[in-house]
Amino acid sequence: MNANDLVAIVTGAGGGVGQAISKRLYADGAKLVMVGRDLSRLNSFAREFEDQNRLLPIKADITRETDVINIIEQTLSAFDRINILINSAGTINEPKPFHLMNEDDWAPLIETNLVGTLRTTRSVLPIMMEAKAGNIVNISSLLGLRAIPRVPLSVYGVTKAAIIMFTKSIAVEYGPHGIHCNCIAPSTIRTQSIEPYLEDEEARTTLESTFPLRRIGTAEDIAGAVSYLCSRDANWITGVVLTVDGGISAKQ
Repeated sequence: MNANDLVAIVTGAGGGVGQAISKRLYADGAKLVMVGRDLSRLNSFAREFEDQNRLLPIKADITRETDVINIIEQTLSAFDRINILINSAGTINEPKPFHLMNEDDWAPLIETNLVGTLRTTRSVLPIMMEAKAGNIVNISSLLGLRAIPRVPLSVYGVTKAAIIMFTKSIAVEYGPHGIHCNCIAPSTIRTQSIEPYLEDEEARTTLESTFPLRRIGTAEDIAGAVSYLCSRDANWITGVVLTVDGGISAKQ
């Protein structure tokens, strides 16, 4: 993708997937607004990039309306436009049967995964509408398409399913304004959060064998899909759910 002079906001940029997406869009030529809750982590990550003039780390919590407004204001002040929004910020809970969950368990999932995505998307739409162009990519999950036996993540799955429907709605409603909105639904991605489960070689091999491609996904796999959906090669693609899952959804 040639993203020279394009400005991309990446939420959740402090996490493994968000960092990989940021690196890929930077390599594509974009100016990056990296959003996360931990500014020290963002600043440390930013030092890996050569051209600091193309970077803007912003500490923000997308569950707070004032923080989202601040993201938009700082981005426009620094770069004068917003061309791409990657809604990568998200959270997941430890598997727990739904009847044992309470509002304290599910509120963070709903506020971050769903409401946070609604807030950031709403904030960039008027800017993209004025420009008559824009690209929004939402990160959902394969759990937004199906449930996994013996892995009780019901509310997490609900939030990710909602993101899929939201993607389609935005694509239809704002397509006439030149705005693309697509969604990526990954399966298991190798990040720090699942590394402890992969330390057992037998368990890791068993997990890898469930995928037709015989490996666990990487954050770079997601970043490559994001880059494609934001490229001119995907200029007539909107409202799609791209499963990046090593082929597992094809066999289940």
